[in-house]
Amino acid sequence: MKSISDKRSRAFTLLEVVIALAVFAFLIGGLLGFLPWSVEGVSKVREQDIAYGLVDGVQVELDRMGFSMVEAGTKRLNGLYNAFDSPRPSSSPFDLLLVARRSGGQVAYEQVVEKTSLAILNGDQLEEGSNQDLLTKEMGGVVYFNQTENQEPVSLFGFEEEHEKTYPWSTRWIPEEERYFLVKCSQFPLEHRHQHHPSNGFLGLQVDIQWPYKVPDPSSDKGYRRIPMKYRNHFRLPMAITR
Repeated sequence: MKSISDKRSRAFTLLEVVIALAVFAFLIGGLLGFLPWSVEGVSKVREQDIAYGLVDGVQVELDRMGFSMVEAGTKRLNGLYNAFDSPRPSSSPFDLLLVARRSGGQVAYEQVVEKTSLAILNGDQLEEGSNQDLLTKEMGGVVYFNQTENQEPVSLFGFEEEHEKTYPWSTRWIPEEERYFLVKCSQFPLEHRHQHHPSNGFLGLQVDIQWPYKVPDPSSDKGYRRIPMKYRNHFRLPMAITR
């Protein structure tokens, strides 16, 4: 028959229990420290998947805009349509901007801007670049980027208050603070194998999907703020539209 002292030797002492609880708490605390990273990682993966899913929407929106407008809105070279001139870099190249909500889905044409230096893009300005209203073609004719001659909106930048709320314009409107994804489209540079030329049956584009672009900010007079480029994620791909 075992003695009472033998039974006591098999039990945990209060000191051992306290030590075990302290070790357990230390381990749980360490694991909980990784929880924010895990949540952030899941969010990044979700947004990356949404960015990948915007590709078809970008193609549809570019096709809706039409070859002439996309060609003019991504202008990078001069002398393309002059038989007595040679293609050369433009002194004021353009970027064509499309936007989408954080949830993805609809992609909308926001505006055309003059290509801007990184110093400005990484600053606190609300604009991605100097807005362009139109382009006068070298061989004659005008392409309007924001509103038609009848004052109908072409881009989101060209919307007026009544257009935001009136069908069919209201179906295209995305509030400024909800333009989370930016799709920046530009032509390839001179002497690149995808350099644009009138003899091509297509227009090759460099497409850079960036996020976050704009986010709500109640402290701002505009109700939103633009995230500097250096803090954005990027997904880059080539794309083309046909004449």
